[in-house]
Amino acid sequence: MATHYTYKFRLYPNTEQQVLLAKHFGCHRFIYNHYLEQRMKFYLEHKEDTKKGLNYYDQAADLTKLKDELPWLREVYSQSLQFALKCLETAYNNFFTKRAKFPKFHSRKCKQSFTIPQNTEIRDGKLSIPKFKDGIKCKFHREVVGKIKTCTVSKNPSGQYFACIVVERDMEQLPKLDKVVGIDLGLKTLAVCSDGVKYENIKPFRTLEHRFVKLQQWFARTTVGTKLHEKLRVKIAKLHQRILNIRNDYLHKVSTKIISENQVIVLEDLSVKGMIRNRRRSKSVWDVAWAKFVNMLTYKAQWYGREVVQISRWFPSSKMCHDCNYVKGDLQLSDREWDCPKCGKHHDRDFNASQNILTQGLNLINNRGKHGDGVGTGIAHKAAKSAKKHSGSKHEAPTL
Repeated sequence: MATHYTYKFRLYPNTEQQVLLAKHFGCHRFIYNHYLEQRMKFYLEHKEDTKKGLNYYDQAADLTKLKDELPWLREVYSQSLQFALKCLETAYNNFFTKRAKFPKFHSRKCKQSFTIPQNTEIRDGKLSIPKFKDGIKCKFHREVVGKIKTCTVSKNPSGQYFACIVVERDMEQLPKLDKVVGIDLGLKTLAVCSDGVKYENIKPFRTLEHRFVKLQQWFARTTVGTKLHEKLRVKIAKLHQRILNIRNDYLHKVSTKIISENQVIVLEDLSVKGMIRNRRRSKSVWDVAWAKFVNMLTYKAQWYGREVVQISRWFPSSKMCHDCNYVKGDLQLSDREWDCPKCGKHHDRDFNASQNILTQGLNLINNRGKHGDGVGTGIAHKAAKSAKKHSGSKHEAPTL
């Protein structure tokens, strides 16, 4: 089955190309902000009328007239400007469907980007896009497989240029397995699997926080507009980028390993936004990046023919004894090990939680299979039989 796959490559534009890229970034940002303001004003003036707002087609027709008023807009690729309107349309649709907040104006201080919806090619080891005749020097560390659909060129706050090339390609499915694993996500350990495998939390921000604090102290003493101010700003941005790269690299390696070794992965549906509100743990929750990790597992499972099952966040996975289903209500977060008052079984908190998550996930899979959804296949039944043999626990959903 064909799917969209994104390649990200580092760009090395020359001085002339950097000027042209800056014009593309600025025009994309100007079009987005200009027509966002137009939509807001139109709504305030016509909120009592039948037509309360503008759409993409209204503003696309106005864009042609705007180019006559502002000739410098013709210096950049026209379809990139149209794509800025499509981005604004998407932002409004996400707001109305309650998937995002109201669109904000774009700032030149944040990440800059523009998208080329077509006519992107790779020639002689360079990225060839409209308005760049000679092509931009690019480090292609991987072969681009598939039909190129779009290309997004971006510049991060540290001054590095990147190209994200989206292609349509067929992903090779991994061989099917009979293994189902439950995973308990945590702060002390990133992931504890029901088969006993643990993946440590490398804490990239905490590891480099002392350098970040020192740079911030120096940066706060500088004067805005000086060379030292800009130099320290770039250093801080590069340190942020390094932390992000370390985290993404580790999460990609762990998620790929889990996907390649298991057919079904069972996780908890954690409320990350709610946990971040805890001021004592917000930095650690942000640093471990659970949401990104789960997102990686989800889209890689779709690519390679695996399945990710999420159980309710209210399921007492840590407080329940995996052997007798006794729920220890007074279990504290500091209790990393505990003994079951009912059966006397000694538990490691995280491993016991992963076992309970696996059991609850198998219940969900088997129940869906009984109702004719085609999910409760032999894979789940074999795993349930194996888990019951080794743990001796019941596989009925507990009464909470």
